[in-house]
Amino acid sequence: MYYVARVDEEKCATYKCKQCTLFCPEANTLMFDEERNTAYVNEPRCKGCALCVYVCSDLLKRDCIEMVMVTAEE
Repeated sequence: MYYVARVDEEKCATYKCKQCTLFCPEANTLMFDEERNTAYVNEPRCKGCALCVYVCSDLLKRDCIEMVMVTAEE
């Protein structure tokens, strides 16, 4: 089991800011879907650093991303 970031896409779509994608240190992990106007996580690539959570929740006060525990099968 390990932690990965998960975006609340409905909440994220109301802001459309893309700020979290600028701070993710792992390439092609936290991306933005222009059609749906929301960020999303390529969970197999996520290293669980939670930097995106810090940016979204602590700096921007939007709370659209949380860290969730997943098992290796997910």
